[in-house]
Amino acid sequence: MCLGDALRVTGDLEAASEALAEAARIGRAGGHVYGTITAMAWRARLQTVRGDLRASEETLRQALDFLAEQGAELLPAAGVAHIGMGALLYERDELDEAQRELGLGVERAELAMEVSTLVWGYVTLSKARLARGDVDGAAGMAHAAARVARASGTDLESAIAANWMVRLYLSRENLADAEAAGRERAADTDLAEGGIEVATRIVDRLTQARLLHVQGQFDEALRLLGGLQEIAEGAGRTGNLLEILALQALALWAGNEKELAVRALARALALAEPEGYVRTFADEEIATGDLLSATLEVRRGKHFGAIDRVSAPYLARLQAALAQGRARPAVDGRLPEPPSEREMEVLAFIAAGASNAEIAGRLFVSTSTVKTHVNNLYRKLGARSRTQALAKAREMGLL
Repeated sequence: MCLGDALRVTGDLEAASEALAEAARIGRAGGHVYGTITAMAWRARLQTVRGDLRASEETLRQALDFLAEQGAELLPAAGVAHIGMGALLYERDELDEAQRELGLGVERAELAMEVSTLVWGYVTLSKARLARGDVDGAAGMAHAAARVARASGTDLESAIAANWMVRLYLSRENLADAEAAGRERAADTDLAEGGIEVATRIVDRLTQARLLHVQGQFDEALRLLGGLQEIAEGAGRTGNLLEILALQALALWAGNEKELAVRALARALALAEPEGYVRTFADEEIATGDLLSATLEVRRGKHFGAIDRVSAPYLARLQAALAQGRARPAVDGRLPEPPSEREMEVLAFIAAGASNAEIAGRLFVSTSTVKTHVNNLYRKLGARSRTQALAKAREMGLL
């Protein structure tokens, strides 16, 4: 396990994963519950960093099955496995299940007080609560992560906690506090220090890039993100690369480089779809929504490359996740009866150009059920056709 961690720090993620797999094998053979679960969960987290969510899910399911076999579900060691599964479910936008797993994981992890696991759990639970509109709950978890990280003095966890605190402030349009949190983190570490761990360097620079973006310094943000892209690609950190590409797309979009923005997002989506990424893009909120709509229009025209490898249903799923996050405030005051969450999903599929039969297949319902949802949308939006429904939905800010 120590070898795996050392290899992770030096950037050899594949060898680190192999070492942790061997640690898990030895632990299982020896009946060592704590060592086995920790090795499996660390390996799953590495698989996520490498962008392999399906492999991560399989590793985590093995870990949870092993806990059940050993009758060890209530041990503190179980926390890291539940947090890992919760983080995976969160990325796939399965928010109810994610909050349940994260809650269990944090409860167990607090008994063990392992800093890395706790910060991971607190930050991800904060994200899940924010996605559900629980701003106070999200803030509470974010502050808990910051307290634990600060008390421990661990660099990576401090960077992760600070990064999320900055993002949380920005989501509430609180630029002053976001900048203050960024300055506090910068004062704690020399961002130009070459010996700093790759993961920490990436997290800190992503924080910087976000702040530069909201300050309108798009060229500086892009310069920083370009360097990060090289680091992430060289280290095989596909999970980081997706976030970097999304932020590049947003900075290009804001700088009126529309075509380059669509190309950057298209590349990210082509990498992300096979593994089912959702929240990496949905968490960028309304700006990504505008950019996503433009990307969808380009796909319909089949103008170029990477976007043609991204399916319409996947784009619709992303649109649905974005729409659910912002629909209620916009709709409640302007429509007597707002669309339900399922109707919002159907609306997003319609925007992606899917037929009723295609929507039924994606939602695992009958075509007649889809027709009912479509008719409900027409009634609620005051529309008589798909074209009218989409126009009114965009006017209302639903798409």
